[in-house]
Amino acid sequence: MSCWLAVCDTTPRDAVAAATFTADDDAGGVLAAWDGHSAPVPGAVKVDPRCIDVNGEAAWVSLVLAAPGTWLLFDDIVVSHAIRAVLAGPPVDVVSTFVIGDDRFVGALTAVHGDDRTRLGHDPFAAIFRARLIRVGAGLLGRTPTPVGPMTQRYGAANPWPWDRFPDPFTPDGVHPARHGIGDAPLC
Repeated sequence: MSCWLAVCDTTPRDAVAAATFTADDDAGGVLAAWDGHSAPVPGAVKVDPRCIDVNGEAAWVSLVLAAPGTWLLFDDIVVSHAIRAVLAGPPVDVVSTFVIGDDRFVGALTAVHGDDRTRLGHDPFAAIFRARLIRVGAGLLGRTPTPVGPMTQRYGAANPWPWDRFPDPFTPDGVHPARHGIGDAPLC
């Protein structure tokens, strides 16, 4: 199952999770998440489903999004370099690349819970596309396990990084939470 994320003007009724956000420039909106096999709204991007948690705390987010119609191949050297820099940098609470299709990198989300946003000061993905520092309310972002290294490539087409396990062939969605040390199944 895929998980999708999009910036919206208002909270969509069909979203599985959503939270309002504000930015330093006083602009705001809603970040919303859906599950499903196809993009629910124009501009939606695939995100690692472990990022989404309806019980998640408020967080500071570095939101990196490509301009509409702009993308890089996921395996482009600049994307690989940014992923390696994330692995080498200070730990964060949530991290995922954004993909569309099976090989198009279109951005990333890096987040920390609480009030200390200093760990987001140097987001390696911001060197690829424009980053916005936003404050996202409760009800959307959980915590993802620290990505394993040195693996920096996707497992299977259309999976956002960090997906650090091969799919489980014995479950319908390919993910077996007990085998990954995750307490609850991902929302999406």
